[in-house]
Amino acid sequence: MQKAPPKRLHFIGIGGTGMRPLAEIAIADGYLVSGSDQSASVSTAFLEKMGAQITIGHRPEALPTERCTLVLSSAIPPDNAELKLAQEKSWPMIHRSDLLRELMQGRQAICVSGTHGKTSTTAMLAFMLEALGEDPRAAVGGEMVDRESFALLGKGRFFVAECDESDGSFLKYDPYISIVTNIDLDHLDYYKDLEGLKAAFLQFARKTAVDGCAIFGWDNASAREIAHQYQGHRLSFGQRIGSEVRSLAFRSLGFEAHYEAIVHQELVRDHAPLVGRYNLQNILCCLAVASFLELDIQAAAASLRHYPGVKRRFSLVSTVDKVKIFDDYAHNPGKIRSCIEGAREAFPNDRLIVIFQPHRYSRLETMYNELMGSFRAADEVFVLPVYAAGETSQRDFSPSSLAEDMRQASGVKANAYDHVALGRLLQHPSESTVLITVGAGDVWQLGLEWKDFLHEQAAQKKGTPGGTKA
Repeated sequence: MQKAPPKRLHFIGIGGTGMRPLAEIAIADGYLVSGSDQSASVSTAFLEKMGAQITIGHRPEALPTERCTLVLSSAIPPDNAELKLAQEKSWPMIHRSDLLRELMQGRQAICVSGTHGKTSTTAMLAFMLEALGEDPRAAVGGEMVDRESFALLGKGRFFVAECDESDGSFLKYDPYISIVTNIDLDHLDYYKDLEGLKAAFLQFARKTAVDGCAIFGWDNASAREIAHQYQGHRLSFGQRIGSEVRSLAFRSLGFEAHYEAIVHQELVRDHAPLVGRYNLQNILCCLAVASFLELDIQAAAASLRHYPGVKRRFSLVSTVDKVKIFDDYAHNPGKIRSCIEGAREAFPNDRLIVIFQPHRYSRLETMYNELMGSFRAADEVFVLPVYAAGETSQRDFSPSSLAEDMRQASGVKANAYDHVALGRLLQHPSESTVLITVGAGDVWQLGLEWKDFLHEQAAQKKGTPGGTKA
């Protein structure tokens, strides 16, 4: 009997964080994968090495000559040249969430949702399950440190997936374990208000398998509210009394966190190379999953001592003299607040400077006050122009206007980004300093620029022509 030919998939925007892990898994599963992206990147190069055929630029010629299924995200505009040509040819098209659902088939899905922290939680869960010998498959919305990959390609029974709530597509999945880490204001362009957002998360949880489990972040008021409305088997994690997996103590200092937790009746004392209290929530979530799956709790905690993290999630860029440079993808109020508060907790005696790049006008328009009030734990903020991602606005969202409102809402020193002024602060710091680049755009490039600048300054002080760059 002749074997059926492999399916052909063409990803528009293949290098995006939501698309890349799906492309990696599809290639591993034997699909013929092609795709296009606006520009060449580390992601497109990685996928080409795996065997994908990739074209740079969205134009009709990027579409394969042979019939294939287009994979789209909600961000693809209707006038995309490849999309229009495929429509003329009547080729099939699916949303990326439909492909993820297909790739999950035959495995027990562990679906991670929440308005912030999904990527870190998904990656940590996948790492733990792999360390415990479960050989999971995973789709992560970020590059896992030490792997260069956005996916795990294991052959075990579990598929760990980051599930996007921004466009409602997370309601397509059928979780064995559903996870709601938190529910904070975001995506109001789609959900209109917090009540609509909470209703969607409750619907997501209610899709959990009868023999499965819904796991809720108990410290988040909205997640706790929908947990009370959920009728199936559930677990909760957090620091509040009432959670089945509860933190008793936590100390974050420098690059390591120590914690104590009760998992049902079992005491866990351990540590992990993580910064900030929000990472404690991720650890507790992992222990809740391990508890439901009846895995060894102590071994699960011990595995996280070696968790390397995800790039652009409070990632250390470099340490030069008294300056530590970090980068974080945070772009909504909850993410930004958690990032900065985590840095303050880990480095309580350091001056904390943030370079902030706002992401999308729609986010500013729908949650402006919340965003402006997210920087209270910082000492000083430098504001960049908005990373528009193709959007426009009639309102004044200039850096100077944002900085003025930030000063009032967060009570911090804030100004439009000034390279010279920041250089004065970093060139001869009078105290230990933490510099964080924050945003979902290309602000991370500034962190690399400051890294190079500070290494050059350090080399000049030592009288050498160059320096070793960390």
